[in-house]
Amino acid sequence: MPRPKVRVTEPAPELSASSPAEAAAEMARSGCLVALVPAGAVTLDSLVRLAAAGRLHSAGLTEAVAELPRVPGRSAASSYAALGSKYALAPGGALTPRSVYGAAREALPPAEVAALAAPPAVVAPNATLRGALRRMAERGSVCAFVVRAGKLKGVVDAWTALLVAAEEGERGLDAPCGEHAKRELLASSYAEAAEALSAFGFAALLVGGAAVMIDDVSLHRAIVAAVERLRGLGGGR
Repeated sequence: MPRPKVRVTEPAPELSASSPAEAAAEMARSGCLVALVPAGAVTLDSLVRLAAAGRLHSAGLTEAVAELPRVPGRSAASSYAALGSKYALAPGGALTPRSVYGAAREALPPAEVAALAAPPAVVAPNATLRGALRRMAERGSVCAFVVRAGKLKGVVDAWTALLVAAEEGERGLDAPCGEHAKRELLASSYAEAAEALSAFGFAALLVGGAAVMIDDVSLHRAIVAAVERLRGLGGGR
């Protein structure tokens, strides 16, 4: 009996932005990871790199455009996993770690994702948002985990940091990460971690006083490792 189609894409909205700063503000408010402009696709990661380099307001919009592969709607999840690219375009929108994981949760248990997690971007509470963006850019991720004295205090995401950069400029990025760290992504069970991974693409699992930190880079690698189990999953809608 054939599997029912599940949606593996997420929206990739068209932006009205004419600059990276405007694109960052639009994407931060919508919470998207990939968006479209006349010149191509803009990713949250490309904006993180510009902001980390202090160029969010001075760069041209074309500098935020990323070359993304396209996959057919048929077996979109396995096609995405086989590509090795964190983002791809498909009929219906964009394929991202969180959208594919949301459709593949039964095939990829959160315990398995946690076991494959590599060290993410980590910052101290008194580190600046600029520092967090630099750590994200180095890691190629869209989040940084805030840790003090070995204890996880929350997560700073790229949407938050980019919105500050877009609205307040470089001076806004002097704010400490502790002021913007979110604790709602700290899960106390694998079920809660799976929900966070599906919604955001990253999560932290608190187990016995220790934290397993899973960022979008580790989630993507887990999806790539599970490519054989994803065959036939999703038609893009």
